Amino acid sequence: MKSTVIFALFVVAIAAVGQVASDVVICNYEKFDLYDAMYKKRQDDFCVFQNVFMSTDVRYGDFMASSLDYQKIAFTNSRFPIVPPSLYRNFDDIRELYVRRCNIETLRVTRLVEKMYAGSNQITSVSIDGNGSNNLKELYLESNMIKDIANLTNLPNLQVLVLENNPKLGNTDFAMFSRMTKLWKLDLENTGMTKIINTLRLDLTELKRLDLSNNQLTYIDMHQFHSFPKLENLWLSGNKMYFMEMEPIRAILPEIRSIVIDDNYWGCQHLAIISKYMLDNGIIIRQGECKSRNIHKVCCSDTTDLVDNRYLIEMKIRSESKLEESVKTLERDNLALLDTVEEMRVQLNSLILNYTAKMEEMRQTAIAARPVADPVEDPDSLESAEAEDYAYYESEERHKVVEAEAIEVTTEKSSAEDVSSEQNRVE
Repeated sequence: MKSTVIFALFVVAIAAVGQVASDVVICNYEKFDLYDAMYKKRQDDFCVFQNVFMSTDVRYGDFMASSLDYQKIAFTNSRFPIVPPSLYRNFDDIRELYVRRCNIETLRVTRLVEKMYAGSNQITSVSIDGNGSNNLKELYLESNMIKDIANLTNLPNLQVLVLENNPKLGNTDFAMFSRMTKLWKLDLENTGMTKIINTLRLDLTELKRLDLSNNQLTYIDMHQFHSFPKLENLWLSGNKMYFMEMEPIRAILPEIRSIVIDDNYWGCQHLAIISKYMLDNGIIIRQGECKSRNIHKVCCSDTTDLVDNRYLIEMKIRSESKLEESVKTLERDNLALLDTVEEMRVQLNSLILNYTAKMEEMRQTAIAARPVADPVEDPDSLESAEAEDYAYYESEERHKVVEAEAIEVTTEKSSAEDVSSEQNRVE
């Protein structure tokens, strides 16, 4: 009897849910509290849907409002695996959508949405409408189950990206964000990161806030952040860092203002060195309250200095290896450059030969096309020749030639007479 009653109630409950899910759902236009990108509380007018419970086995209701022109929509105390399709269909101009703590598994972001608040769900995949033409400016996906962000890379208008508490995401190359040229805030806290990977070819010139706290990082070299020239605030707390290479930080990060370094595995000796360097360069050491051994209220351990020394040795080896690799790279680049120069020389010689041949061909063509004048039939040529002969006849040069000839004749005659006289005398 008892089991029969329970089963009957279960059937009634399912029917009730199905009825609610298939009904028209109306939102209330009211003041709604939420937090902005700087964690400041703000209040704005939203169309709020409350107590919406749906599943994949239940037909979704039709979501409506007194005016379908509302651009800011929120769900509170609700559960559904995907954002109800009729919402996007009826509200075709949504600019802000708040669906935190709704147990969403798959998220779709339409082209016109500018701010999406979808934290604290079960999201594993995100689809973006509109490809690179999407208007999305702020995307909050904290505390989900995201493993891959390949679908989020082509967002040129994105300014804020929050991915904290997605521990399955793992190591993420900063090159994934290369198209987000307007990005000024990137939150990768507790994403399972064990090392920094940065293969960016172009700088993210607007990035000012970067959160890498609560990961598994053990070593930081500030050169790894050279792609962020405007970075102001860097969070590194809650990692497992023993060592941090900072010099020359102002050349790498000229705008840096504060670095959070507490709750790591610092050795006191190394921590003292980097703390002094930070303070000397006007960088605020943001920290918690450490009541044990500390430097500037950042906890440290004297025994960890042994690990610091190990890292120093390791960094020296890495530096030497890096130098050797740099030399090899330069040698390869030099050989490639020589090959390029040789190719250019061959091309230049070929161009010169082609140019010379072309010029010779043009000269021969011009000679062949020049008309040949008949000296008998061309009176102008005859007159020109006669004029040249007359000019020569009257010229001083002709007189010099005549005088020279006369002198030569006289000399020969005199010589002949001398010879004749000599013969007569002998006889």
